[in-house]
Amino acid sequence: MAEGPGGEERWLEGRSRLFRERRLRREHDRQRRLNGRRFIKASEVELEYEAKNGIWHGGLVSQDLGFDNRIIEVDCHIYPPHTKSVTHKHNEAIIFVLRGRGYSLLDDERIDWGPGDTLYIPAGVWHQHEVLSDEPAMVIAIKPLPLQEYLGEMNIVYKGDEPTANPTFRPGTFLEEFQKINREAIAAPDRTRSE
Repeated sequence: MAEGPGGEERWLEGRSRLFRERRLRREHDRQRRLNGRRFIKASEVELEYEAKNGIWHGGLVSQDLGFDNRIIEVDCHIYPPHTKSVTHKHNEAIIFVLRGRGYSLLDDERIDWGPGDTLYIPAGVWHQHEVLSDEPAMVIAIKPLPLQEYLGEMNIVYKGDEPTANPTFRPGTFLEEFQKINREAIAAPDRTRSE
């Protein structure tokens, strides 16, 4: 949008219906952003089991929690010990590993991971995660879901396999699971993993 000599947006001076409606939409959008949620306490995060994927997940920043996020969504995923997720593909995602050890298959490439590692999953790549540790894997997943929904491109495709289950595993609350991260790091600071 071209700016006037003082830096203002000249279209705001327009008197036509097009510009009046645009101003109203812009003001509505501004109010929605001002009223959107900006914070969530760990004690408020609710973990829920998703059998199709074989994981526990909890929303951290998503529109259904009252945030006005338009481009990215952030979730916590907890994979039970000694399990595999279902093989699937979608748009790009970033996964930051908080705890647990395992590997992911990205198409045919195996990538081993552990606490502190970050995994980038390109758009359209078949992938599956396997937890090798006796403890669950806890990750933060960052995905462009709001943008995909807006553009009408929400597309998660499953390959047809089933996740392996660990029916005895039940995580604590998100806060309890998150608090284990520092305790485990302090208890085993020199623990290394094989690459």
